Amino acid sequence: MSITYVLNAFKRRWLILVLAVLIGALAGGAFSMATPDRYASTASLVVSPVVSNLLTGAPEDVNIRTEQEILGSREVARRAAESLGMADSGATLRGDVEIAAPSGSQILQVTVRADTPEQAADSANAIAGSYLELRSEAAKNITDRYLAGVDQQIEDLSSGPSTPANDGLIERLQQQRSSVALSEPSPGRIIGAAAPPAEPSGPGLMVTLAGGTMAGLLLGFAFAVLRERLDPLVRSADRLALAVGQVSVITSRHGDEEHWMRLADEALQRSRIDTTVEPVRVLLHSAPPAMAETAASKFLSAARWILSESGTGLSWNSDKAELEKATPPCAGCVAIVPSGPYRSTLVQAARQSDIAVVVATPHTALGDVADLVATLHECGLEVVVGLAPEPRASQSTSDHVQEDAPTPRHRSDLTEAREFDAIAVAG
Repeated sequence: MSITYVLNAFKRRWLILVLAVLIGALAGGAFSMATPDRYASTASLVVSPVVSNLLTGAPEDVNIRTEQEILGSREVARRAAESLGMADSGATLRGDVEIAAPSGSQILQVTVRADTPEQAADSANAIAGSYLELRSEAAKNITDRYLAGVDQQIEDLSSGPSTPANDGLIERLQQQRSSVALSEPSPGRIIGAAAPPAEPSGPGLMVTLAGGTMAGLLLGFAFAVLRERLDPLVRSADRLALAVGQVSVITSRHGDEEHWMRLADEALQRSRIDTTVEPVRVLLHSAPPAMAETAASKFLSAARWILSESGTGLSWNSDKAELEKATPPCAGCVAIVPSGPYRSTLVQAARQSDIAVVVATPHTALGDVADLVATLHECGLEVVVGLAPEPRASQSTSDHVQEDAPTPRHRSDLTEAREFDAIAVAG
């Protein structure tokens, strides 16, 4: 399947693409109008390392990924909800929070989306404050445990005998306790407080319309391809060529006359028959029964004109008597070989023919043409397929009756159209 075929398929299914684009744009607009505005506000904070061993005073490295998880935890959301007076334990607030950690830094960013700008800013600042409060409590617990241990050592030394060594140790412990008690650990600080945003954080009407339009276009492409693959009719020359494979498909955009001329010329050329010695035996099969007689008449007229002597001044659709009068006998001959309505009679006719010509229209069943061509190829007969325009609606009542009647597989249209039994026409 070539790019040209795909583009032609989209051209044939342009209405599907237009409808899909319109539906996508309408859906995007409806979604944008139905979705309430949401506002986003961001608070930024820097995380400081906490001293876990107060004896050495060495701070621990900050694991920013761990701190990111803590900032988005339920406990932080619960504390923030309590500070804001929310009664759902932070479940709703936690669902509207996004935590970001820029790579290579100790900075955390908390973004909260809410229905109003003020609510978004207050919630972001509350979460940042609750996180720092939780981290301060953790640092204070470390300090309290250290001070409790120092107090216990001082108490144990004080209950013992008073010696210069014990007294000096007690003095150093008291100095360390005073130093630690007076120090205030810094778990971090807010470096960018959240402010009420001026505009909603959503994509907006234009972006939503563009997104809906693109989504509709993509779905339209997919549906057009699916419809193209499931369509049972010929529709166009490229679909017909893809179905019949390595077979010449003749069509024309410049009128009905040129089409039949090209079809007859291709058939005579591929038959490789010397018409000065013997006639070209053509198995002509018209897929629409209603145009069987018309197809035979136009094909024969075109073939006669091609095989006639030059300079006669006749056109390819001239009267049969004029062509016969203008051309000497046996200068060029074309004979149509009739075939019966069933596969066996078609095979018999193929054995008596030099070339097969299958005439289809855009509304012919694609599978029927492919099966017919495959059958003729099995008989070793070369096939030329012509895509003719649809027959005009000016048909008699009997023609309508024949068209509505069921036809056997591989039925010959020539047998329905006056039975062109072994017609040999001297060109």
